[in-house]
Amino acid sequence: MRLLLIRHGQTAGNLGNHLQGADDPLTELGRRQAQVTAKHLADHERVTHLYASPLARAFETATIIGRAIRHEPNVIPGLAELNIGIAAGTPFDTWAANNPDDLPTLQDPDTRMDFRWEGGENGHMFRDRVFAAWEHIVTEHVGSNDVVAAVSHGGSLAWIAARVQDLPTDTWPTDSFRNLSISEIDIDAEGDPTVIEWNNVEHLMDAGVQVT
Repeated sequence: MRLLLIRHGQTAGNLGNHLQGADDPLTELGRRQAQVTAKHLADHERVTHLYASPLARAFETATIIGRAIRHEPNVIPGLAELNIGIAAGTPFDTWAANNPDDLPTLQDPDTRMDFRWEGGENGHMFRDRVFAAWEHIVTEHVGSNDVVAAVSHGGSLAWIAARVQDLPTDTWPTDSFRNLSISEIDIDAEGDPTVIEWNNVEHLMDAGVQVT
C-alpha cells in the first residue's frame, strides 16, 4: 500500500495565531490550496481510499479533494488535532497571559507531554489516539495495492512522522508540515513503512499558489 498524508489548507486560526478548535474554517487561500492539490491528485495519482479528520478544516479540505478524485471522505476521529478544550478560539497570547502558571509546563520539553488542556487532552492521550488511527488505516490496507490519502493536521502528522521514523515517542515530536503538503509513505506487506517524500508542496509552487 501507499499512504499519502495531507495537511489541511490555511485557516483563519493559522493567520491569527489562535488556538484552534473543531470549527476553525479554511481561508479563501486554504480552499485554493485544496483545489490545486485536488487537481494534482486527480491528474497524477490513483487514489483508492480517502480518510479525513472530522475537524472542519480537514474535512472541508478532504471534501474538495474527494470531488476531484471521486471519493467521499471516510472520517477517522483519531486523525483530529490535539483537543485543547475550552481554550479553543482564544488567541495564544491571550491564553498565555491568562494562564501564566501553565505556560512553563506547556513550553518545557520535559513536561509538555503531561500538560492537559482543560476540557481536552494531554500529549499522551493525543499520541495514543493518533497511533490507533495509524494502525487502523494500515491494518485495513496492508498487503494491497491501495493508494490511500489521509487528510489531517500538523500535530497529528508529526506523531505519525515520529512513528514512521522510529523517533522517540515520549517527547513531543518536532516535524512540521505546510498546509496542503503531501507526504508519501510506502508500506510493505509486513507493515514496515518507507518514506518516499516528505512535506512536499511542489504542486502548489508549480501552480503559483502561496505556500503557508
